[in-house]
Amino acid sequence: MAQEVVATFAGPLSSFSVNLTINNGSGAQVQSFGISGRTAKFPVTWDSMGSFSGPATLTSTVGVNTEVVIANFSGFAPGEQVAFSGIDPDFTGSASAGVRILDIAGSRAYVLFSDGTTAFGEFEATTAGTLRAVMSK
Repeated sequence: MAQEVVATFAGPLSSFSVNLTINNGSGAQVQSFGISGRTAKFPVTWDSMGSFSGPATLTSTVGVNTEVVIANFSGFAPGEQVAFSGIDPDFTGSASAGVRILDIAGSRAYVLFSDGTTAFGEFEATTAGTLRAVMSK
């Protein structure tokens, strides 16, 4: 079985309701998860990461109001899932421009594990109408 972290923006792709789930299917705790809106088709700034839920503790969010945002966790163990709901991304340079889920395609994601290793992925559209990034350990 693959050791991976899967991040998903739920669909439909045309939705302006931006919610993110992160599933830790690896064998290590996730220490940090980041998204770069610089690599989206039209660069995206993360104005807010919304509300957090899950069994892990969100210790900090760095980079809000920039194109690269990083969420730091404590206790994000293998087999667990966390979620951010009500995320507010805008096109860079246009603070009032709403972004659809599809507009986030191409954004790069990374995960830092508690053992110091990292993994990277890119958000791509799925046949299920979501955006998904897989980061393999």
